[in-house]
Formats: sequence, structure tokens, C-alpha cells
Amino acid sequence: MTSFVIPSYQRPDITKNQTLAFLKKHGIEDTDIYLVLRKDDLYLNDYLDRATNINILMTDVRGVGRTHNYITDNFDEGSFIVEIDDDLQDLFDNERNPCKDFKKVCEDMKTKMLEEQCSYGGTYQVVNPMFMSGCQQYTTDLRYMLGCLRFRYVRKDIRLETNYAEDFENCLQHFIRDGKILKNNWIAPKTRNYQPGGCAGDGRDNDTEKLDKQYLADKYPQYCKIFQRKSGKWDLRLRQYKQ
Repeated sequence: MTSFVIPSYQRPDITKNQTLAFLKKHGIEDTDIYLVLRKDDLYLNDYLDRATNINILMTDVRGVGRTHNYITDNFDEGSFIVEIDDDLQDLFDNERNPCKDFKKVCEDMKTKMLEEQCSYGGTYQVVNPMFMSGCQQYTTDLRYMLGCLRFRYVRKDIRLETNYAEDFENCLQHFIRDGKILKNNWIAPKTRNYQPGGCAGDGRDNDTEKLDKQYLADKYPQYCKIFQRKSGKWDLRLRQYKQ
């Protein structure tokens, strides 16, 4: 069984019109969808009015990383879940074609991860056919994977400490645990970062991201380092590390 989990905050319309619409288009059953909502969300009633048939997980947990820990706590060890940001628009392949069968993508990742004995998987970070096609379809070394769409076998021993660098921390912790993470370089999600609500509505900015990324750079210096982009944004660079 595969469960599709969508953490969301202050984005009821975006969630319905983008991620939930994407799942419906691909025939994902309502009973397999879990929407994670905060009890203090100003738009809670709007969410509940728009999502009447799917599973609702209510929490008072604040922060993205802590929310992912909450998700871990709510599913059995070894469960296979697909976590999706609430602003996913579509999924594209390395020829810029929209995904025709999202269920198959998930089943292929589930099978491949089991074969490779790794617990965490993801996609290429941006729809760029030239760069995507320049990679092998699947890689298992340490590479960044965008947090918009992730595949994982729930491991209770993985506990995140950061909120605004949790995509990096998930890659790092799972790689250290298993010696592998699975990246499908031939698919990438389309989304628009920094829309109203979401992380931005919960304290995410360049300063809070820097604090969390510095924490990871200090804790895992052999795997990553922090740097500042020309735009002023602080970021992490992962080393393509093989165990």
C-alpha cells in the first residue's frame, strides 16, 4: 500500500487546485490521501470544506521538519509513503513531457528503492531536459533532492532537527543511515517557490534558512558545506559522496 501525504499551511485554494487536482487526475483514491493540517491555521475551515473525502491529520506541531517527524510518528515502520508539497503543479520527464502515469512512477520508485535497500528517494530539482538527460536515470550517491516530491519507507530512527533545511537533512540522514538515497534524475516536479503561506507563513526567510544550513554544515562537514549565492541567499552544497 502507498499513502500520499500532503503537509499544508495557509494554502487551501492552492492545495485543492494544484496538488489535490494532480492526484485526482492520476486516479489516486481519496482513501490513500492524507492532508496534514495545523489546528491554529487561520484557513482550517476552508481546508475542511474543500477536502471532505480524504484523510485529515490534525496537529499543533509547528515547523516543516517537526511536521515531517509528526508524519513519521503517524505511519508504521516500513510503510511506503509519498510526501508531496501542497503547491505541486505537475511532474515532467527528461523530454519535458508531462507525467502520464504517476501511479507507475511511484511503484517504480518503491520497487527500485527496495532493490537498492534504501529508504529515501526523490527527483531532479528542476525541469531542465539537458541536465536531466546528462545523468543516469537512477543514482544512489549523495545528491540534493528537492523536497517538493519525496518517496520514503518510514524509519522511526530518522528524526529531523531543522525546519528550513529539512530537504537537505533528509538526504543527509537517510544517506548516512543506508549508505544510499535513490534519485530519479529523469523526472522533476513543476512548482512555484515562495508562494504565500506554507513555509513563508511560518517563519522561513534567508536568516532562518542560514541558521539551519549552518547547523547541518557544522554537524556534517564531511558531507556538505554552506555558501552564499550572489543573490545573497545562503545555501548548502552536498558532496557527491559514496559509502
